Amino acid sequence: MRFLDDPRKARAAFPGLTDGQHRQHLDDLLVHYVRWRDASGSLAAAYDYWKRAGRQDRKLAFSQYIAALNCEEEAARLYQQAAERL
Repeated sequence: MRFLDDPRKARAAFPGLTDGQHRQHLDDLLVHYVRWRDASGSLAAAYDYWKRAGRQDRKLAFSQYIAALNCEEEAARLYQQAAERL
C-alpha cells in the first residue's frame, strides 16, 4: 500500500493538519504540478520553434523562448513551495 493511500499514515506524517487542510495541500500540490508540466511543454515547444526559426524570426522566437522559460521557472517555484508545505 502506498503512503498516501492510507489516511492514518498520511495524518501521522503531517501532525497538526486537519483532514481538510491535508486534502487542500494535496490539491494545491497537484494543481501546481499540472501547471508546471504545462509550462514545461510550452517551454519545449518554444525552444523547438527558436531552434528551427529562420533568420528573420530568430529574435522573436528567442523572446518567446525566454518568456516561456520565465513561466516555467515560476511554475516550478510554486510547485516547490506547494511540496514544501507538506
